[in-house]
Amino acid sequence: MKNPLINRNFTLLMVVQTIEQIGDSLTLMALIAWVMAMHGGHNSTANMTILLFWIGLPIILVSPFSGIVIDRLKRKYLLIASTAVKGCFIFIIFLFLRDPGKMPILYLLVFMKSLATQFFTPTKSAFVPDVVADRDSLVRANSISATAMIITQILTYALAGLLIAEYGPDEILLASSLLYIPATLTIIFINASEKKIERKKLESIGHVMMDLFDGLKFMMREKNVMFMTRRVFCMMIAVIVFYVSLTGGVLENVMRVSGIGIKPITAMGGMFGALGIGLVIGVVFIEKLVKNIDEKTMIRIAFPVVGLLISGLYFFNNYYYLLACAFVGGMGGVAILSLAETAIQKYTPEELRGRTFSSYYIFKNSGPIIASGIAGLLIRFIDEEKVMLLSGLFLVAYGVINLLGKLIKAGQRHF
Repeated sequence: MKNPLINRNFTLLMVVQTIEQIGDSLTLMALIAWVMAMHGGHNSTANMTILLFWIGLPIILVSPFSGIVIDRLKRKYLLIASTAVKGCFIFIIFLFLRDPGKMPILYLLVFMKSLATQFFTPTKSAFVPDVVADRDSLVRANSISATAMIITQILTYALAGLLIAEYGPDEILLASSLLYIPATLTIIFINASEKKIERKKLESIGHVMMDLFDGLKFMMREKNVMFMTRRVFCMMIAVIVFYVSLTGGVLENVMRVSGIGIKPITAMGGMFGALGIGLVIGVVFIEKLVKNIDEKTMIRIAFPVVGLLISGLYFFNNYYYLLACAFVGGMGGVAILSLAETAIQKYTPEELRGRTFSSYYIFKNSGPIIASGIAGLLIRFIDEEKVMLLSGLFLVAYGVINLLGKLIKAGQRHF
């Protein structure tokens, strides 16, 4: 099994991903800072809601159709186009940001930038097997990709607050738009072994819809892919419910009980640091674990283990225990996410890979949206500590039910 980082083309792809992640994170933080700086609490809240709406709308409207495009164009060319388009729209947003009278146009530009992102992300995932010729290295390649993306996002968010406070959102947006120039140029130098496949023409709207559902039908039919997709969806719901409850007051109580005199935002940064370390350690050990433990068994075990740790925070309000939860959660998270992408790459035919990834990202990205609504509803009736406990118990129950189901099926086959 080769180390993917020795592969020059995979390394270049990771450089592109890192640059784009920095640009996307800086852009989001700059836009949020711009909305928060508006005068009047009502206007600020209303515009924040509108901003998040236009950022999230392409996930629902465009993601299903992006796979059709991905499976009909050269993925390298699509990566170049989506990267360049994102940079252009961020630069135009920078030009319009200083004119409050053009806010409708600004929101349209935010929508267009988010739309380009919905093409870049699944295209990049579908492009990895074209870059990593050694199929046995896909698990490590996806682990490295997932970890690098999350760590870059965490570090950029932490740094963005300091940069925006010093220079303002306008200058940060300008700097962010310029990052996409080297990212675009780097993609040009990537050599990939994309197979020549027949690119069918779309003859009608009905043909489009039939083609659209091909990826979704394949994902539902392929047991290995659906196994991973269901677990990523459930994991995203539990994690976001936990995060919402944590930031809603649990963290302050943990810091008070622990007797640690630091600000909650600083404590949150420490938790993200422990999460990042867990991600890195997970990347190092996941290959070795996969050799000795079945992938599905590993994921089935990860759910109740992480769930028990989260549930324990309800009884042990200690900051260092929270750091341990973040560390183990990082290891479990990178295992689930990297194995999910690997399953899609391994079991999906070349001509369906883009559409299958776009269907997968619909499930993955809809999890946080659903979780936010669930958390908001639960907090109306019970306090945040109990909401956090429920998120942990959900993971435990889901994992235990799956483990029992596997044992029952194994027993039936034995007899």
